[in-house]
Amino acid sequence: MCGLSEIEKWFRKSALVDHLRQKHIVTCATYEGAPDDIVGLYALSTVVEDTAKLGSGISYFPFFGDSRYCPALQIVYMAIRRDLQGSDQGTIVLGEIVKRFATIGEQIGIPALILTPSNPDAARFYKERGGFAPYKKGAGMFLPLQSAIATLEAAAL
Repeated sequence: MCGLSEIEKWFRKSALVDHLRQKHIVTCATYEGAPDDIVGLYALSTVVEDTAKLGSGISYFPFFGDSRYCPALQIVYMAIRRDLQGSDQGTIVLGEIVKRFATIGEQIGIPALILTPSNPDAARFYKERGGFAPYKKGAGMFLPLQSAIATLEAAAL
C-alpha cells in the first residue's frame, strides 16, 4: 500500500473493513500527480440527523416525511499522515471533502455535512479551516450545504 506502517495498520484494521462492508466510503488522499504517495484517508457516510440538533436556518427535505429528521453526510474519520500534520495537507483534504459534499448535497438534497471531532485541536481545525459550527450541545460540528456551495463559488472566482 503506502509504505507507512501507521496508516497501513489503521487502514487495514478500521477503514478497509468498513469500506468492504459498505458501511462508509473510504478515500485515500494523495498528492496531485503522485497517486502512490498517500497523504491520508477519510471516510464519508450518509446518516439521518435530528433536525432539532442542527438548529434553524438550514433548508432540508424531511426524511421519509418525518420533519424531525433529515439526511446528512458525515465525516466518519479523516486522518493525515503524522509527518504532514500542521502543513496545509489537512486543509486541502478537507477542501476536497467539502467540494464532494457540495456536489452530492446539491444533487440529492443533503443539507448538512456533520462530524464529531476527536479532540479540541481537531474541533479548532474544522472551525477555522472549514467553517464548521458546533451543534448537539457542543459534541458535534456541522457545515450547512449553503456554506459549502458558497465556499466553492468563492474559490472559483
